[in-house]
Amino acid sequence: MRFCFSSLLALVLLVMMACQNLVTEIDPSNLPQIQSKLVVNGYLSPQDTVLAVSVSSSQTVLGDVATDSVNTVRGATVTLASEGKTVTLAYHSDQRVYTADARQFPIQAGKTYTIQVSVAGYETVSSSCTIPQSVPVAEIKLDSNRLFSGPYIDSGWAYTVRAVWQDPAGVTNYYRIAGYAECINRIPRTPTAHIDSTTPKVLLRGIIGFGRQDQFISDQNQDGQLLLSARGEVPSFFNYSFYDAQTQMTYSGDYPYAKPLTIRVSVLQTDENYFNYHRARQQQRQSANNPFAEPVLMPTNISGGLGCFAGYNRSTRVVLVR
Repeated sequence: MRFCFSSLLALVLLVMMACQNLVTEIDPSNLPQIQSKLVVNGYLSPQDTVLAVSVSSSQTVLGDVATDSVNTVRGATVTLASEGKTVTLAYHSDQRVYTADARQFPIQAGKTYTIQVSVAGYETVSSSCTIPQSVPVAEIKLDSNRLFSGPYIDSGWAYTVRAVWQDPAGVTNYYRIAGYAECINRIPRTPTAHIDSTTPKVLLRGIIGFGRQDQFISDQNQDGQLLLSARGEVPSFFNYSFYDAQTQMTYSGDYPYAKPLTIRVSVLQTDENYFNYHRARQQQRQSANNPFAEPVLMPTNISGGLGCFAGYNRSTRVVLVR
């Protein structure tokens, strides 16, 4: 028995030594010095009421990881232009983005928009995008399953949705599916509080889960066909946040939904840059904290910098569940 244990211990030590030998330390001074670049993220849509663009700086691989607040670049000049018209975005300190009222610079399908960002200490960057046409949602397929119920327990229903739309033929199209459900319900101020007519009615909202990769669809090998999205799951608990004037406190959390339930499903027709960038971001999030995952190369269409400047058009269909 001692011999077996000693042999096993020796084997473990050999494996650990082999793993250590696979690690090669590199002197940071031998690595090329790369200057920090501007990272620009902005997405234009005719449905937007506010134009928003984030500007930050890239981080090197070595060294401490900075937070978003450290990476945010203030004092930049952010300009959008199209067909001789321009608008300069102002910095919004609360959200750390550059914004402008969309009424000052309406976004229209079929038009091309350019962006230019300049700030001291960085190379001036630019990009452009063309807004796709909208594709109407033809139908929302709603399915339901009864959840567990017993003599004193009624857990209600679980709902799933799928979007149906007609793909325009003859051109390559890219789509992203998104949606949410909302309802009005009385929320107790504390978990043990009694619910009565004085309990505040609050708007609750839950994001429909279509899957990290399933939410992205292209018409490759199905050009001009009737497309069907992946199945999206309506959550059983919705998020809420409200201020109660009676107690002068803010309450937030999640709570079971209540009927009637309003379900909104949107089909976003995106340009290719939007599609590739956001799909890569989802792949990156899937592999987070996984030491065995392959690195995900993030695409960019920002000349002189990093990030994505893209356009999309959204169409939405609403279903009411009573």
